[in-house]
Amino acid sequence: MPEITHNTYKALRDALGVSQRAVERELGWKTGRLSVIERGLVPTDEERRQLLSFLNQRITEETGNQ
Repeated sequence: MPEITHNTYKALRDALGVSQRAVERELGWKTGRLSVIERGLVPTDEERRQLLSFLNQRITEETGNQ
């Protein structure tokens, strides 16, 4: 599996056209939390799981794959 970095999170989110705030609202995170993760703060295991699940769901919706 390729390494997931703060740049990966941002690149995927940007490609999907989703704002930081929209992700934070969806995940129930405080405003600004995703910003610090995208700048290099290592997310907790739970945050990583939530974020990857959110991004995967959006990618699946975008591509029509199940």
